[in-house]
Amino acid sequence: MSELVRSPKQLGVALRRSRRAQAMTQADLAGRAGVRQGTISHVENGLETVKLTTVMDLLRALDLEIVVRQRTKGSHSDIEDLF
Repeated sequence: MSELVRSPKQLGVALRRSRRAQAMTQADLAGRAGVRQGTISHVENGLETVKLTTVMDLLRALDLEIVVRQRTKGSHSDIEDLF
């Protein structure tokens, strides 16, 4: 799975999709990542400002990684997603 993420909301959707694909509950993911279930809920809904270490813990628990690359020019709607 490869997914472009440019906002907290998009990150939350991607994490939820991965968690569900692995038949994992929010409580399961919280236990694996060492965070509260409520944190998972907030992150998946794009509502919580989280530490980078928490994001990395969630990615590790879901067996995902971040790839940093030069940003491609997006459409006008991509820019609106940032605000």
